[in-house]
Amino acid sequence: MLYHEVSGSGEPLLLISGLGADNSCWGGVVKSFSKRFQTIVFDNPGSGRSSIFKKPHTIRHLADDAVKLLNYLGIKRAHLIGHSMGGYIAQEIAINYPKRVNKLILEGTAPVSSSRNNVLFSGFAKKLKEKEPIEKWITTWSSWLFSKKTFDSGLFVETFIKNASKYPYPSTAEGFSAQVDAMAKFDTRSRLSEIKAKTLIIEGEDDILIRPDEARVLAKQIPGSKIRLIKNVAHYVHLENPSLFTKIAMGFLGN
Repeated sequence: MLYHEVSGSGEPLLLISGLGADNSCWGGVVKSFSKRFQTIVFDNPGSGRSSIFKKPHTIRHLADDAVKLLNYLGIKRAHLIGHSMGGYIAQEIAINYPKRVNKLILEGTAPVSSSRNNVLFSGFAKKLKEKEPIEKWITTWSSWLFSKKTFDSGLFVETFIKNASKYPYPSTAEGFSAQVDAMAKFDTRSRLSEIKAKTLIIEGEDDILIRPDEARVLAKQIPGSKIRLIKNVAHYVHLENPSLFTKIAMGFLGN
């Protein structure tokens, strides 16, 4: 079973993390969501305290595991928020298990992993395998995650790197590589019209990892979906501006 934590009460809300991340990446927003929702955070296979998932590595397998977690918790239907790779997983859940999804929020994500990102992520996986010092690895990784405004402020990024470097459940080379392999094969472009859940796309205007034009493809092809572009933030909207993120998300989920 996947490592998971549940807090709060109300309609179920499943938060799905991105590449190399685990439940801790939602720490800044869980308390707010838990005031209105039964909020579930978990570690994807290959991250945190969950086991490595079996080959072949696919996003569909990760989606199946997330649904199995809902089954284990006795949850028939939940809101989903998926960030980055977690957005890939959320798309697969919405397409393959439409009755299990209430409303859908896709943050900093796209319908396919770009060729550039596949090369980029493979490079990060190689560095992990070569045992590059974790602080150096995270410092380079963070340069793709946050906006210029956040970097210029200094303290936020310094704290992020410090905390991530000392995190007791860091990404392993095996787990990270497995997720990278899964992302490289992911593509929902021909299936986005099958998503029936009411959908909101949240994207940072300064996101250089998964760019706004990639997120706009989701908005164009998911029936009835809407997109919110957020100024002065990049790939991690819910980390850079958690109060605005929760305000937008809860406004959407509560309507």
